[in-house]
Amino acid sequence: MNSSALKSIHLSSMKAAAMPKAVLFDLDGTLVDTADDLGAALNHVLQSHGLPLCSAEQYRPMASHGAKGLLELGFGPLLANYDFGRLRQQLLNYYALHVCDHSQHFPGGAELIAHLNQHQIPWGIVTNKPYRLAASMLKQLPALSQCAILLGGDSLAQRKPDPTPLLVASYQLKVPAAQCWYVGDAERDIAAGNRAGMTTVLAEFGYIANTDQTELWQADLHIQSLMQLIAVCGTVSK
Repeated sequence: MNSSALKSIHLSSMKAAAMPKAVLFDLDGTLVDTADDLGAALNHVLQSHGLPLCSAEQYRPMASHGAKGLLELGFGPLLANYDFGRLRQQLLNYYALHVCDHSQHFPGGAELIAHLNQHQIPWGIVTNKPYRLAASMLKQLPALSQCAILLGGDSLAQRKPDPTPLLVASYQLKVPAAQCWYVGDAERDIAAGNRAGMTTVLAEFGYIANTDQTELWQADLHIQSLMQLIAVCGTVSK
C-alpha cells in the first residue's frame, strides 16, 4: 500500500494490508447514490395518504435501510395504524418504475470499476435490495455491466448481517473469503463482512446518520471516496 493511499485511508488493522483478490460491494450508499429515488418513492406513499413529505436531509441517512426504514421514518408512530405490507408494496411498485431517475454512481465509482476490470480483479454486489430492483438498476448503469455476481436481499434465505450471502458470492467468484474485500456503508455490511472473514471497508460518504457510532463497527478500512481504493487495488496478482 503506497504512502499517498495511507494518508487518505484510515487503516484500522494490519489485516487490511493484504491486497484483495476480489472486491464485493453493497449497492445503495456505496456504489450508487440512490437516495433521491428512494426518497421520491417514500414521498409518493406519504402524499397518497395525506401526510407531510420528507426532505432529502431527513430521508438520506435512511436510504440504506430499505422500505421498512423509510416507512418508519415517514410515518413515525402512525405506521401502526396502517397495513405495513400494503405500504411497502406501494413504495416498491413506485420505486420499480423510477429506479434510476436520479440515481448515479458515487464519485469515483465508474473509475474504480473500470480499474478493477482492467486489472482482472473480479467484483460483485451483495445487497439487501430486492434482486429484481438491483438487476434493473444494473441494466441502466452501463459501468456495472461486468458485475460477476449479484445477490439481492431475497436471493437466499439469509441476508446481511448474516455472512452467508458474502460467503456464497466469494465461492461463486472462486476466491477465498479471506482474500476478498467487502465495501459497505452500513453497520450490517461491516458485521457481515467481518463474520465472513473478509477485509471490511466502510464507505464513510454513504448513508450514515449523525447518531451512528461507526468507530464501534470494527471496519478494517475507512474511506471518504471510492477513488481512494484505486490506489490499493492495482497491484494484485491473479
